Amino acid sequence: MHLPTVTRMATKSIRYPDRAIRGLLEIMRLRQLEPSQERQKLFTFLRDVFGVDPARFQDEFDLSGFADWSCARREELANYSGDYRFGSTPEGDCESLYYLVRALRPRIVVETGVCYGASSSYILEALAANGYGELYSIDLGNTKDEPPSDFFVPRRLHRRWHLCIGDSKHLLLPLLRRLREIDLFHHDSLHTYEHMMWEYETAFPYLSPRGVLSSHDVNAILSLRRPFQPSPFSVFCEQHHLRAETSLNFGLAINPRARRDKRPGRALESPVEESQAVRRWRN
Repeated sequence: MHLPTVTRMATKSIRYPDRAIRGLLEIMRLRQLEPSQERQKLFTFLRDVFGVDPARFQDEFDLSGFADWSCARREELANYSGDYRFGSTPEGDCESLYYLVRALRPRIVVETGVCYGASSSYILEALAANGYGELYSIDLGNTKDEPPSDFFVPRRLHRRWHLCIGDSKHLLLPLLRRLREIDLFHHDSLHTYEHMMWEYETAFPYLSPRGVLSSHDVNAILSLRRPFQPSPFSVFCEQHHLRAETSLNFGLAINPRARRDKRPGRALESPVEESQAVRRWRN
């Protein structure tokens, strides 16, 4: 690990001891998982639900060079001279998002939480491989002294991306109402039990019949006062009788009673209309 990174981590640990302890416990929990077995669980789920061969997507991804781009950007972030947050989604969980988007082939994706765009870039890369689809991201925004929200997003992927700056508590429901129906909702914003449940409950009614609810930090320790508290993702899936699977710190769920279409659903008449609707709302 880079010396500047270690120094930053030590400084943040002193400043935020509660967060540092939770992070350490989470790392210990995740290290008990075998990455290859976790990947196989995800592939089995995608194969059973969508009738695809996820190994083909993995080969495609390995040959694309996108992982090299992401790795280089992570290296630049580690050497960044200014302040930055340790909030970027790990590569393994980002790849899980890529495989999900390739299998689902969504028209409309909504995510909360961007930070520097790590997970956003993998979603956008998968949409580009699909040949269609739009991503709407909600984030509080970055300060002028830290890397921008699109730090991990190549310029060529920007045309499918609609970044909405603000609190998801204020922006998520209006955005969903304007889009009317989405194929994938991905949570990766504020990781508290109450907020995660609120986002799941808010987005779930707007999922298309073939829609997927996904979330990061499904194995996170949200509070030291309740270290063994069940994950809000697992609780939500149980309450709504969803078929769910987790892989490392990534989770995804579907309604097992919904009709599984081979054709992707549509929110409005076209992605262009969707983009215009959100631009009018944002402006």
